[in-house]
Amino acid sequence: MTINSSPGDAPSVVAPKPLSKQSRRYLQAAAFVGLWMTIGWIFRLGAESYLVIGVPLTAAFQAFVRRQPLGSLWVRDATLFRLSRPRIILALVLGVALAVLPAMLLLDSFKSGSWRTQVSATLWTLCGVVGAFGAGFSLSHFHKPTWKSLLLCLATAGVIGCAIMGLAFLVLVLTHKHAAAISWSQAKVGLSSFLVYVPICFVLEEVSFRGALDAHVHQPGDRYPWLSAFFVSCLWGLWHLPIHGERKILNVILLAIAMPLVHSATGIFLSFGWRRSGNLAVPAIVHSFIDAVRNMLMN
Repeated sequence: MTINSSPGDAPSVVAPKPLSKQSRRYLQAAAFVGLWMTIGWIFRLGAESYLVIGVPLTAAFQAFVRRQPLGSLWVRDATLFRLSRPRIILALVLGVALAVLPAMLLLDSFKSGSWRTQVSATLWTLCGVVGAFGAGFSLSHFHKPTWKSLLLCLATAGVIGCAIMGLAFLVLVLTHKHAAAISWSQAKVGLSSFLVYVPICFVLEEVSFRGALDAHVHQPGDRYPWLSAFFVSCLWGLWHLPIHGERKILNVILLAIAMPLVHSATGIFLSFGWRRSGNLAVPAIVHSFIDAVRNMLMN
């Protein structure tokens, strides 16, 4: 028996697992992402459709490959928790609060009739309403160590991700493709994006790559935590290729090299945030914050 105290795990007493089992889980994760990408390319899915198709794929992976309850996608040890009445109330209150903005957007789509022509966007927004209650469930399980994990994740993935977005913004300013000033309307875009993306992450993208894939690829007792975090982050980067819009082989090859490296800069620390806390809200909040900063700067 050994004590695993790697940077990606909470301390626990576990027995080292055979490398053959780890390798099999790596292959299963790669096959899952490969299937998802193939569907995206064959059907030429847009961003919203590509994300939404991941819902049944992730649910199937969790049920038939991982063989774990869906709740553990949000809180890793969800099966061990028995919510008290105050926590149930807190989870519902937080869920309702986070569902307000996605619900308003969903209602607007029905009022305007746009849902008939923008079905995938409507489903994407619906995922935000559903995900709000997953977020409420996760946030109701926050403890002092969870807050520490969140702050550490913000200080690593958050800082790196915002720096990348800031650098891209600076390039646009220097090439006169964007004004240097950030307006109040842009700030509002950033805030509204954050409030929508947080619940969305509990049904789309973050739940797949951290809640399902990272939890599958790296388990207590596994070796090489940094390698597994890098591997999941590379899969995350490659996963973006079908919705990047490139069709030229050379450009796709260049993106296939660049995207994993760029996403690994933040993805590794998102994985560690998930592993340390066992709570999807940690990487989901940080991921949402980075994307909100992107929307604010690039709007």
